[in-house]
Amino acid sequence: MERLKRMSVFAKVVEMGSFTAAARQLQMSVSSISQTVSKLEDELQVKLLNRSTRSIGLTEAGKIYYQGCRRMLHEAQDVHEQLYAFNNTPIGTLRIGCSSTMAQNVLAGLTATMLKEYPGLTVNLVTGIPAPDLIADGLDVVIRVGALQDSSLFSRRLGAMPMVVCAAKSYLAQFGTPEKPADLSNHSWLEYSVRPDNEFELIAPEGISTRLIPEGRFVTNDPMTLVRWLAAGAGIAYVPLMWVINEINRGEVEILLPRYQSDPRPVYALYTEKDKLPLKVQVVINYLTDYFVDVAQLFQGMYGRGKREIKKKCRPDKALTPHPERCPMALVLIGHTS
Repeated sequence: MERLKRMSVFAKVVEMGSFTAAARQLQMSVSSISQTVSKLEDELQVKLLNRSTRSIGLTEAGKIYYQGCRRMLHEAQDVHEQLYAFNNTPIGTLRIGCSSTMAQNVLAGLTATMLKEYPGLTVNLVTGIPAPDLIADGLDVVIRVGALQDSSLFSRRLGAMPMVVCAAKSYLAQFGTPEKPADLSNHSWLEYSVRPDNEFELIAPEGISTRLIPEGRFVTNDPMTLVRWLAAGAGIAYVPLMWVINEINRGEVEILLPRYQSDPRPVYALYTEKDKLPLKVQVVINYLTDYFVDVAQLFQGMYGRGKREIKKKCRPDKALTPHPERCPMALVLIGHTS
């Protein structure tokens, strides 16, 4: 068992490219990582790594040993996964990376429900703007909104996040409610600076499109700050629906121009293993897929229903969920007409 642990540590050092990165992922000290590799070299009586102050590199013996380590560790992991899958019971720590808004508005509630169903799971939710790095941060899966750029990673599309033009009711009471896209040019805008291109398109029911580029005096890279400005009546914003769900439900913020459609932003799960996705990752992917299906249905249901509340119905997961009462996220949206 001790030898297998040393092999695992050695393989992680090679994969992460440094003792420091491996220590961070394995939650060990750098000195412990270094001592473990040294003991392995002493046991084998061969040098596995060339060390310098800035980098490490495999020796010829190290290359051979690393390939053997990978095979053994993967086989051991496969056996565990097969046994867990046999009982349909994912266990262990699931490390998820996502933006802070995705964590606050979606994954916090979703994972709380998920862990009630799977008591053997532990969740470590790592957030950041932009989303954390799958490899560097040692994550199992990263949830990303928008176009993908990581060609080396595998991905699965979970759904799409609707984008909305919205404003606080206090702002609209003071400056008026825009009736058509052209009216938006006369209003104050709130800008999200992280998005590389703020230009967006609104499409009328008859197919006529209008391109808009928000420009305003309020600019931030922090979603929470933007939403605070929005709720305070500082201006109009074009944001993902999930950012303002709570404000809409409380009656503070109103969606504008609901007759006009805008392209939703795709949502993806990113991971490193294509063929043997761990069961714990499959579970969260299934939860999120259900969530975004329901979001799409809610968003479509908002149009033409006036002020009636539309409550999400829970959809049991036949493959992984024995309990039909499962509900990933409790959402209530209020529809508006123009």
